[in-house]
Amino acid sequence: MTDDLHQLGEDLIAVSARVVRWAPATQAGLSVAATRILSRLRDAGQLKISDLALQERSSQPTITNHIKRLEEQGLVERHSDPRDARVSLISVTSSGRAKLSAIRHELGSFLAPRLGTLNAEDRAAVRRSIAALNGLIDSDD
Repeated sequence: MTDDLHQLGEDLIAVSARVVRWAPATQAGLSVAATRILSRLRDAGQLKISDLALQERSSQPTITNHIKRLEEQGLVERHSDPRDARVSLISVTSSGRAKLSAIRHELGSFLAPRLGTLNAEDRAAVRRSIAALNGLIDSDD
């Protein structure tokens, strides 16, 4: 049983990565990494750069560079941490939320005709899988 679950986990990661690579790379002018950062910040509300780096499994200097570029584009903003004025909290701006929405719309437009080739039963299975995965992720938060 454990081996089956382990293989299921490996397969899930592999197919998730394939879907990301399959989707168009344009993403409204943002890299996949920048889009992930925007999405994580939108979900979290606000994060310190060190926490963001940890969650993104990336170095702090790399995240700092991404944040600088996103800040220059008006997609994120820095706020002082009320508990420690030396620390900045990063959050998504309304422009950042709009950009993320546009990216998701673009990706949905790419996937819609492809999903349309699935029969109704397979589309329902994809919907159930998405719901199950969201529930699994939410239960870890």
